[in-house]
Amino acid sequence: MDGQVNITVHSSAKETSAQAEVTVHKDGKTVATHKGPTNEPFQFTVSSPKLWSPDSPELYNVTVKLGKDEVESYIGFRTISRGKIDGIERPLLNGEFIFMFGTLDQGYWPDGLYTPPSKEAMVYDLEMLKRLGFNMVRKHIKVETDLFYQACDELGLLVIQDMPSLRPSQSRRDANGNSVTILPDEKQQAEFDRQLDVLVNQFKSFPSIVTWVIYNEAWGQITEYHPEFELTERVRQLDPTRLVDSTSGWDDHGAGDFSDNHHYANPQCGTPFYSTPSSPYDATRIGFQGEFGGIGTNVSIEHLWNNQAAIDTIDQTYEIDITIEAWNYRSHRLLNELEDQVRLFACSGGVWTQTTDVEGEINGLITYDRRVARVDVKQWQADIKALYDAAAARSKTTGESS
Repeated sequence: MDGQVNITVHSSAKETSAQAEVTVHKDGKTVATHKGPTNEPFQFTVSSPKLWSPDSPELYNVTVKLGKDEVESYIGFRTISRGKIDGIERPLLNGEFIFMFGTLDQGYWPDGLYTPPSKEAMVYDLEMLKRLGFNMVRKHIKVETDLFYQACDELGLLVIQDMPSLRPSQSRRDANGNSVTILPDEKQQAEFDRQLDVLVNQFKSFPSIVTWVIYNEAWGQITEYHPEFELTERVRQLDPTRLVDSTSGWDDHGAGDFSDNHHYANPQCGTPFYSTPSSPYDATRIGFQGEFGGIGTNVSIEHLWNNQAAIDTIDQTYEIDITIEAWNYRSHRLLNELEDQVRLFACSGGVWTQTTDVEGEINGLITYDRRVARVDVKQWQADIKALYDAAAARSKTTGESS
């Protein structure tokens, strides 16, 4: 298969007859060269490229020349689609069933909140996930710097990228004392739509990003009608090369590529049972566990977000285990339960909550300050590998993309 390069070279000159020269390199050798206009898209192909995947994150260097100016970048070649394997809808990476398994990654930091102290600190979290065997990260309700996605490209970590949410639905009392739900108004929804366009257009060049999430757990999701259908088509028009998880969690009315269940602590992934507010598994879409786990164990104050309001919410953790040993035991049982659902039902991937503790949530693989790791590394590596093995046993038949 040939790889298609889609490129737009932006020039500060409003009108220019000069053409940009684009050269693609691999291992120091030129594999393709093409000239095209500026300020409008053009395409060319690379013959039989090495495909990008978590196991082999192949990237190609790109040099763009325009007059005396020269810039460097990179590209990766891969496809992400969905198709049926033995009658079950599956995500397909480069035409083959990929069991996507990663963590909910909120990207909080004790000193900078949403800003990491350094690139090295940010990459540390990703390298830890890769070392444990995860092949994916769900970037939750946050848009990261380009450096984050570059690191995922280089490490071989799939990214499920959330659209930051509108304010979750709230309620107030009207003049008669009745509870009234507050939902986004027309202007707020229009701004959400605009920023969704910006998100997709700005980051669709990163090969690691394979799925866009529009809504999470109905936060800011209008219920009078279902905007996720229109927004799903909007995203697909902007970027037809990726999957769309329209409603991660609940208020799922059938839009998008995923039937996405959230349940704590136990998974309910592609199963013939469910708990509200999640919806029953929809066999016309990919069965996916968008969140589960969420179990935690407390640590000493120096490793917590030392803020009383945050500390007061610790007891709201889905499950608190008394010791780290108990936490690893419970993690093992929950991962084994997910493995059963892969073997027996239609589970195609999952998201463990979560990478790190964040403020009042103490259910990370590591603490908020990144100084205490809860994970039994060998146990987690074995349990994650067992998930992939179970998925491989269900993927003997070649899927047809849809």
